[in-house]
Order: sequence, then C-alpha cells, then structure tokens
Amino acid sequence: MEVKDYCKAMLAEVTAWKEKLEAMKKVADTYGSSEKEKMLPLIGQLEQEVTAAQLRVDQLKNECPSDWSPLKNELDDLFGTVGSSVDRAWKDLEAGNVGG
Repeated sequence: MEVKDYCKAMLAEVTAWKEKLEAMKKVADTYGSSEKEKMLPLIGQLEQEVTAAQLRVDQLKNECPSDWSPLKNELDDLFGTVGSSVDRAWKDLEAGNVGG
C-alpha cells in the first residue's frame, strides 16, 4: 500500500469518528444535566484522541517518508485503540449506560 492511499483511508476513518462524536454530543444534549456531566469528559477525551490521530496522519501525509513502516505501525495501534474507544462509548451511550 502506498503512503497516499494509507493516509486517505485513515483520514476517512477519522472523519467517521468525528461524525460519531458529533452524534454522541447530540445524544448527550438530550440527557439531564447530571447524566450529561458524566458524558462530557468522555467525549472530550475521545475528541483529543481523534485529534491526535488526525495530526499523526497529517504528519505522515506531509512528510511522506520513504520508510514509513514504523509510523504506519504506530498509527495502526493508535487507530485500533481510538476506534475501539469511540465504538465502545457510542454503544454505551445508545444503551443508556451513561458514565460507564
């Protein structure tokens, strides 16, 4: 896989996470204040992780190193962790498990 194709795929993933986070915010807005207060820190943490992932992809895209396998491995690990966190939080939110 070429670095440009990889970056395109990873940016699509980041975009999907951002859409889920926006949906999570809308759902959290429907909760009462105490439940909402429990969700906001989690959403904020997830936003930071998604932003960090996007910055790493942007770095890879802009630098385009000839040997990018170490960065790809790091990104794959990061994307696995962030993706799992976002998906788990979304499922908990949909199930009404506010605050874990």
